[in-house]
Amino acid sequence: MSIICKELNKTFSDKEAMFKELAQNEEIIIDAKKSEVYKSIDKGVQLVTNQESIKKALESTTNKGIKFDNDYYYFVVNSANILDSHSDVHVDGNWNKNVKDQQGKVYLVFDHSLKRNDIIAMRKDVEMFTASIPFSLLGKSYDGETYSLVYKVAKDKIVNKEAKEWLEDGHELEASVRMQYIKMESAFNSDNQDYAKQKATFDEYYPLIANKEDFDEINYFWVVKEAKNVFESSLVLFGSNSATGVINNKDNEAVNDTSTTEAEQSLQLEETQKEQLKQLLSKFK
Repeated sequence: MSIICKELNKTFSDKEAMFKELAQNEEIIIDAKKSEVYKSIDKGVQLVTNQESIKKALESTTNKGIKFDNDYYYFVVNSANILDSHSDVHVDGNWNKNVKDQQGKVYLVFDHSLKRNDIIAMRKDVEMFTASIPFSLLGKSYDGETYSLVYKVAKDKIVNKEAKEWLEDGHELEASVRMQYIKMESAFNSDNQDYAKQKATFDEYYPLIANKEDFDEINYFWVVKEAKNVFESSLVLFGSNSATGVINNKDNEAVNDTSTTEAEQSLQLEETQKEQLKQLLSKFK
């Protein structure tokens, strides 16, 4: 049976041979992943949520100290314990530092567009926090809850007329985060003592993966222990992780704002990082 390794762009007939080559290239693979700016919409599945469910979730005993406010919209932009199409899995706590460091520095926009007319909420009006959200709320049949990154925006701070109308009408939208990985670890399902560290990581996090049934076999994956929300998260037509989404509610009129300088700068940053990634990956060839 052949095994395709996307990271190495190679097919193996033997798992141990694959693990050996992954270990030899582990540092450059992780550096390549960390050098890229991802949009979670490009990495997998989708989800749907609703305001009543998020209210119930936020006011549960699990989220003690978090109060749901009817004057705000809440958007789940990322979640943990879902193995995505890039073999990456976010784990509990990976947004904690980001919430402190990036508070007041991220926009809410449409479709990852950093143009002025696509801004939904300005940076100063986006509050980030983390919460435990039931998978059932996020449109998945998995048991339990998932650690999630949530945006909170006052209804009267939605600056985009179209977004305001969609939210007021209760349309089911989804959310996607623009992110960069800061700390990662590799996880190998190997009993070879040469990969004892990778095996320990695999044994720690594999049981937490909620969507194991989506894969015929999971031989390895990459654990995202810390991530950074870069510039924005988006409302999109089709979200990524089956545990990311938008929560609907209603209220008043929008206000216009024309600030775009940092948004435009982020596009230049992303192009630079894409070029760095190409250079790193070229070493595999």
